Amino acid sequence: MSGIAIMMMVLFMVVIWGGLLVSVLALRRHPDEKSGVLGESQYATDEVLSSYQQ
Repeated sequence: MSGIAIMMMVLFMVVIWGGLLVSVLALRRHPDEKSGVLGESQYATDEVLSSYQQ
């Protein structure tokens, strides 16, 4: 592999793995259960939402 190919590979690995790391840290800081429109709603509990499943 040429030097440019190795540099591009490293660059895109940093971009992809860095994006994964940032998204994991963001989810740990703001869990999915507490974010979004229904996050704090009384109708967004597990019991209520599971009762809608068939």
